[in-house]
Parts: sequence; structure tokens; C-alpha cells
Amino acid sequence: MRRRWNLPALKEHIRTIEPDKNWLLSTVDSVSHSLFIYQYHKSLARDAFAAYHVEHDPDGIKMFAATMMMGGDDEFEDAKLASEANLIAAINITRNTFDILAQLVNALALPQPLAIDRCDFTKVRDKLQESTLKAEISRVSQLHWYRYLAGFSNTIKHRQLITHTPSQKHEEKTGRYLGGGAEVASFDYRDDKFTSYWVQEVLEGTVEMHNEIVSLGITLNEHCLTPALP
Repeated sequence: MRRRWNLPALKEHIRTIEPDKNWLLSTVDSVSHSLFIYQYHKSLARDAFAAYHVEHDPDGIKMFAATMMMGGDDEFEDAKLASEANLIAAINITRNTFDILAQLVNALALPQPLAIDRCDFTKVRDKLQESTLKAEISRVSQLHWYRYLAGFSNTIKHRQLITHTPSQKHEEKTGRYLGGGAEVASFDYRDDKFTSYWVQEVLEGTVEMHNEIVSLGITLNEHCLTPALP
């Protein structure tokens, strides 16, 4: 059974030690709300190409026709737009939630907190003293999907380099149609080179990262609420 992050306990701790920092209580609420917003966009991105999934288009004829039409297909174009817009939103909200979490770690776990406008996930990681919390943040910051989401978010800030290419999935050995959808193009960011992925694969990566956010929140609670040894 997956553990849950006890946000009420963390808020009670904040009220005890930081009675004047209502912004910190609202930051806890922001993390929680971000998780709900993410679920909304993830679902819309996942379902955008439902009409072209194998159960609705068993032979791939609808997908083939949509991609071959010279003038485009309104339903297909709508699916592309919904997929792209909601995928970008799901990625950005996931990436931003790590930095919202960093504000909590900054205020609650650093002896000398960073200025709010200088605080992000990696800067907090580097400033933390050796602890389980630091080790966990360091581990997550090196994960493939964390680096992918960070690279994606930073790339689309400057140029719309990442585009959706309509594609069909086929079984490698038999050629059997497995469904249609969109791929996210490969891209480079700093020293990382990211291959192309199906939208569904990227969404699965965001799910992994949201599970990591919850895990880090639980570790933050343990860091803050566990009594120090004498």
C-alpha cells in the first residue's frame, strides 16, 4: 500500500514554529492543489487520441486517413492540439511542483534559508546538510524523468522545439496495428540528449515523478517531525 503524505501534520508543525508565515501554509496548499491540476491535464492528454486507439480503430484506417488527408482532418487536428497543450501543462506543473516543494524544504530544513527568489530544487539540494532528506533530493534530481521534464520545460520557454508527430504503433514481428497517437520529438538540453517518446510514455514519466514528489514530502515530514536524539 502506497504511503500518503500527511499534509495536515506538516501544517500543524508550521503553525507551531512559524506562526507568522501564512505564506508557508499557503505553499503547502499549493503543492496539494498542483497535484490535482496535474491529474486534470494528464487525463486530457492521455485521452486526446482515444478515437485512434486500437479498440476504436482496430485496423488503423481512421488514423491513416487522418494523417494522409491533404487538407487535414478537424477531429485529428483537435486531438493533436489537446494532446500537445495538456502534455505541456502536465509537464510544467510537475516540474514547478518540485520548486514549490523546494520552498518548503528551504524554510523548514535549512538553518539559513535562501532568499525566496533564489530558491529552487537544485539550490536547496546543494545547501542542505547531510541527511536522508538531502540524499533523497539528490537521488531524485539525477533521475532520467526529472532531467527530461526539466529539459523540456526549459526548452519550450525559449523556442517551440518540441512538436507532436502523428504516428501509428505496430507490433514489430507481425506488423499488427497497436494504436495511433503522437510522439514527442527528440531534443538536447545542456549535456543531455533525449530520444523521442510516445506521449503516453512521457505521461508515465510524469506519474513516476509525482510519486517521487509525494515520497519527498513524506521524507520532509520525517525530517521535521522526528524528535532529535539527545
